[in-house]
Amino acid sequence: MRILKMLPLGIVALLGCAGPQAPVPVSGDIAILAGDWQGEYSSAETGRVGSILFHLQAGTDSAKGDVLMVPYGAEAPRPTTDMRMPDPNTRAPRVLTIAFVRADNKSVVGQLDPYRDPDCGCLLTTTFTGKLKGNTFEGTFSSFHREMGNTTRGKWKVARKKPAT
Repeated sequence: MRILKMLPLGIVALLGCAGPQAPVPVSGDIAILAGDWQGEYSSAETGRVGSILFHLQAGTDSAKGDVLMVPYGAEAPRPTTDMRMPDPNTRAPRVLTIAFVRADNKSVVGQLDPYRDPDCGCLLTTTFTGKLKGNTFEGTFSSFHREMGNTTRGKWKVARKKPAT
């Protein structure tokens, strides 16, 4: 529970160190994604939790967004003046990058850039799907472990913080 209470501090610390976010290609019904989105994800299978931040300016076809992954048993990040990111093979929280998003008919699908699992070091490919209900997207994700050949699942939810312009 300590980690969840410290997540806002961790988001600021890690996202601030991550540098400029790469644009996320967005296709389909882009208008339903316009605005600032904030939420979280969790997986009962892995014990991981994290935050999701996503921004899409109306009238554009790319967004900025990140996912902060907090492995089970990880210490909450501490503010530092050292601008180095944590070792990707440690259990420290780290920022994952959204690779693409497609929205159609009040649904969204997307994928994260591949990243290393903090437990086994295996390369993961994570995809997600969700449905829009009012100003909230809610859905599930699946992470495929390439080397181990298994899949873990979880759920996510984001809410629009600013109305689309």
